[in-house]
Amino acid sequence: MRSVNCCPDAEDEKRFTKKSPEHKTRIYEIVLREKPMKKLLIVTLLALAFAVPGALFAQDHARFPTISPDKFSAKQQEFAKLLASSPRNGNVNNPPFKVYFRSPDFGLEAIRMSDYLRWGTGMESRLVELTILISARNWGSDYIWHAHYPAAVKGGLDPSVPADIAAGRKPTKLKADEAIIYNLLSEIYRDHKVSDATYDSALAKYGEKGITDIIGLAAYYGITAMALMTANAPTAPGDEPKLQRVTQVFPK
Repeated sequence: MRSVNCCPDAEDEKRFTKKSPEHKTRIYEIVLREKPMKKLLIVTLLALAFAVPGALFAQDHARFPTISPDKFSAKQQEFAKLLASSPRNGNVNNPPFKVYFRSPDFGLEAIRMSDYLRWGTGMESRLVELTILISARNWGSDYIWHAHYPAAVKGGLDPSVPADIAAGRKPTKLKADEAIIYNLLSEIYRDHKVSDATYDSALAKYGEKGITDIIGLAAYYGITAMALMTANAPTAPGDEPKLQRVTQVFPK
């Protein structure tokens, strides 16, 4: 292919040697305008030639890439239908569900467990979301933290509580029922044991069933956090207090 530059060459001269001076001037001006346009077109085509394969490569190598609905197995169809139902209204192409989707038998049980733990235990939304935020703090999951911070504050959690937790401080404005959950889970995560005093307080307030539901909810979001890490899921920007990287996330 002939190289392109900004000036007319011998072939261009032939195009107007037999023309009048006026025609020569006009054609010369057209040639001058055509040359940069040709150069721009070639540069654009070269850019596309390099960019498109790169985008296709990224899509092909994405973790847990999108699966076309016509390739869903029967169990995956069941999973997608359950996930899309109210109150979740979820999408199988979003994390962490696209991870669960690869093992739909597991995914179906995980969603049912999540639905019970979030909406079926009888716990106030404020306490459910506090439990989820504590689990997110333990796992350093910005994704879960970002997703559940608004619901926690909307549910009645004092904004200073998640702000303290995010900074690695022990919250100073926990209500009595919140402090019981915080102490229970922080001892589990930090000490790998639960003191008699903490257990007795949790038992008196929530009973054995309540304790089981609290640790079950926290543990479920551990599964969620691991799925998000494996999927390399990005966190959307938000105005929630950001999780700080500290040595001890649950100080005594």
